[in-house]
Amino acid sequence: MAGSAIVIGSGPAGSITAWALAQAGWEVIVLERGRNLRPGFGEVPSSELGTLYSSDEVKSTRAFGFPDPLLEPMTGRTQSEAEEGQARSAQGQVVNMGAAVGGTALHYNAKFPRFWRQDFTQLSDLGPVAGAQVADWPIRYEDLAPFYDEVEAQIGVQGDVAQMPDFVLAQAPRSGDFVMPPNPTNYAAKLLAEGARRLGFAPFPYPAAVNSTDFDGRPRCNSCGLCSGFGCPINARGDGLVSYLNPAVRSGRVRVIPRALAYRIETDASGRRARAVHYYDAQHRSHSLSADKILLAGSPIQTARLLLLSASAAHPNGLGNRSDQVGRNLMFHNFIIGGALFERDVQSLRGQSTTLEFDDLVGPFTGPEVQALGLPYLKGALVQLGSGLPLLSEAYTYAGFSAQSFGAVHKNLMRLSPMRRRVAGLQFVGEDLPQAANRVDLDPDVRDWHGLPSPRVTYAPHAHEKAGSLYFGPQLEALCLAAPGAIGAAILPNPLLSDAAPSTFHQAGTARMGNDPETSVCNADGRLHEVDNVHVVDGSTFPTFPGFNPTLTILANALRISRRIAAGQA
Repeated sequence: MAGSAIVIGSGPAGSITAWALAQAGWEVIVLERGRNLRPGFGEVPSSELGTLYSSDEVKSTRAFGFPDPLLEPMTGRTQSEAEEGQARSAQGQVVNMGAAVGGTALHYNAKFPRFWRQDFTQLSDLGPVAGAQVADWPIRYEDLAPFYDEVEAQIGVQGDVAQMPDFVLAQAPRSGDFVMPPNPTNYAAKLLAEGARRLGFAPFPYPAAVNSTDFDGRPRCNSCGLCSGFGCPINARGDGLVSYLNPAVRSGRVRVIPRALAYRIETDASGRRARAVHYYDAQHRSHSLSADKILLAGSPIQTARLLLLSASAAHPNGLGNRSDQVGRNLMFHNFIIGGALFERDVQSLRGQSTTLEFDDLVGPFTGPEVQALGLPYLKGALVQLGSGLPLLSEAYTYAGFSAQSFGAVHKNLMRLSPMRRRVAGLQFVGEDLPQAANRVDLDPDVRDWHGLPSPRVTYAPHAHEKAGSLYFGPQLEALCLAAPGAIGAAILPNPLLSDAAPSTFHQAGTARMGNDPETSVCNADGRLHEVDNVHVVDGSTFPTFPGFNPTLTILANALRISRRIAAGQA
């Protein structure tokens, strides 16, 4: 039976949740703390929408689509700093995340791989790892497979099953081909792919929610190259806003309130049922709303923060936090960044971002060389081939080298362009094991402009991530050197360089789902173990974080949960 719902957050999870419930006849209100950057949102078809969020290279310095680091600061520290009693060592935009209608997907490059079968049974298959809270998922690949299919078909995903290796299809079986063929392959990606083949790896077209043909009233991609970190000026890129939230608003059953920061979920005296969501508007006026269901889709950091802010007599440690697991097991992807250097211009930005990938380093690896690193196993990641550095990012990078990097020196570096025109980049999207000490809590002193405690991130990579850098880094360097025409290579193994939280939009954990209320926050349907009508639908629910871009799995799992709610099964 249809009901009413409040969805907190309008990113991929919130967008598809609102759409699915509206399709089932529910009345839905979406609270989004950021601004609306899509003119005409909800009033005209997606194909006619422009965006204020296209290839604007200056936006990262003015919080356009991001939280303002002064008005909405986060704080951060490492595990060792926390053990020493240090409250924080960083403040501002400590971790990347979006703040706008459409969420963090406004920044993404629309890579759409599936998680693998083995990722859902990691503890059972491989056993525990000291210092980590590895757990099986309460669902399996087969539970998500039909929702993977549905999301790919509706949002529009390009790819080619015929070019995918058999070992990939065995782990992520499909019911059919992609709805569109791949885009043309970026030249820099072709060079790196040849290097990969020389080492015995099997690159193939990266599944991506980017139109290679006209689709759903939106044009095909023109390969402008500014995908990652930017909006698409022609809406050739599918996302939750274009494919789900905007149609849901036009249905008349969904209303989006931008600049609405949810700061408390109020329960009844028993604590078993939420009865209101309190939020501040842009003028710092407080409002409250009630609904049958409350669904959290604000990102792992913001979801954990809201649950902790919602402490009450019935939930003294935070809503749904009797297990002390809210905020814990925060995971990022630990990237290893690499690049091959060439004498000539390899046109790294001429094409859709990272058009090829290979999965030969996903693992798990359990050989003697891994045992020598002190780990029972190593799980790796897919490797993205063919990225580049935009013009202004290159300029900022050179300017940061030293006080002597200005004037003629800077001009000469820009003319030579060793980091942009002459580099073909790759990224290893490394798996991050869950740890209890990697967490989000409330900063005891720092407040946002509403006077609310800021979220504080405590983090350090596990020995697994550091060992992975030692194990995989040399293989990535060898690949770069094997690319035709390469004259050098550089590898940045981020987990070895710093214990600080990685600078990535890929986040998971903090409200993991599981069958045991003592070790998890919510059940397989995202419902809080302690509250009957509050569900988590974003990446906070992930018990582990495999080395694949997460957006497709976030969408598929949110759709699975939403359908069960609409059917009265959750």
